[in-house]
Amino acid sequence: MVTQLVAGRVYDYSRLIGRGAVSGAGFNTPIAMWLAGEDKVYVVNRGAEYIPGAAWNRNVHGARVGVFYIGGEDEDEEWLSEFGKYGDADGEIIWPAGVALDSKGNAFVTDEWLNRVNIFDAEGNFVTHWGSTGNEPGRLLGPNRIRIDSDDMVYVSDGRNHRVQKFAPDGTYLSGFGSFGDGEGQFNSPWGFTLGGDGYFYIADTKNNRVQKLSTDGEFVAEFGSYGTGRGQLNRPADVAVDPDGDVYVADWGNNRVQVFGPDGKFLTSFIGDAQEHSKWARPVFSVSPQAIRRRREVKDLSIEWRLAMPAAVEYDAVHDRVMIADTQRNRIQIYSKVKDYSLIARNL
Repeated sequence: MVTQLVAGRVYDYSRLIGRGAVSGAGFNTPIAMWLAGEDKVYVVNRGAEYIPGAAWNRNVHGARVGVFYIGGEDEDEEWLSEFGKYGDADGEIIWPAGVALDSKGNAFVTDEWLNRVNIFDAEGNFVTHWGSTGNEPGRLLGPNRIRIDSDDMVYVSDGRNHRVQKFAPDGTYLSGFGSFGDGEGQFNSPWGFTLGGDGYFYIADTKNNRVQKLSTDGEFVAEFGSYGTGRGQLNRPADVAVDPDGDVYVADWGNNRVQVFGPDGKFLTSFIGDAQEHSKWARPVFSVSPQAIRRRREVKDLSIEWRLAMPAAVEYDAVHDRVMIADTQRNRIQIYSKVKDYSLIARNL
C-alpha cells in the first residue's frame, strides 16, 4: 500500500478494478463515470476491438455504458449490466462521452459524434434522444460531459461550441454560458466538469490547460493551472471532481496523472498510479497462460504497468471517501482512499 501525507491529508492507494473487454465484466477505453446510489457505478466505454486481418467491425465496437457494483471492500465488485451499442439508430451511440442519472434513475448519455443526448430508463431500455447539430443556443457541437443537478436540470459541456448549456430533461434549452477564448469565463474545448458542494462549477478548460471555477450562471470566480509538466501544471485536463472538504481532483490527461488542489487552488499532490497487483478480473487471464507468466518474469521493470495512462475521468465517492480514476488507456479503474482517522506515532516524548 502506498500512503501519501500532504498538508493534513492522508491518501492510501486502495485497489484496482477491471480488465480489457468489449462487453461484460471489463472496460474498453473507459472515458467517463457516474456514481449512483447503492455503490453502483456507470462507466462509459468508448473503445473498439481490432481483429487482425479485418477492418474495424461495427459488431464488436465497444461503445456502451456498463453498470457495475463497486463496494467499499477489496475485490467487492461485480458487473451488473450494460446498455447501448455502436451505431446511429435510436438507442445507438457512436462516440459516447458522458453519462448522468436523474432522480428517477434515467441515464442521459451524450454522443459527441451525433451531437445528441440519449436517454435510457433504469433498466437500460432506450427512451428517446434530443439535440441537433449547430452553434445556435440549444444546439450542440461535440457534447461531451453531462451533469444533472438535484432539480433534474441537465448541464452539457458543449465542447466545440466552447460553452456549457443548461436544458430541461426533455431537451428544452434554458440558458448557457461561455465563448471561445482564454479570458475569464471563456473556454477552449471544455470537457469534464462538476458541481461542487459550494454551489460552483469546476470546469476542465482543456485546451487552455486550466480549471475554471464559475457560478451556475457562468460568473467567473477563480482559475488554477497552467500549461506544463511541473507540480500544479496541466496538459489537456479532462475532468474534475470535488470532495466534501473542497479539495479538487483534476484528471491531467496529457501528463498521465491526477493532480490534487486545495479549495484555494494551491497544489497539494499527484496520483500517478500504483497498481502493483492485478485486479480480480484480470488474474484469471494470466493464471491460464504459463507463457505469459514466464514473459513477465523477464521484464526488468514492471513499474510502467502500475502507472496511469491518459486518465480521462475522475470522481469522488463521498460515501467511502475515495477517489476513483478511469485509467483510460489501460482499461481499468484505480482507487485511492482519503483516510480520515490516520494518526502518526508521537516522537521525542
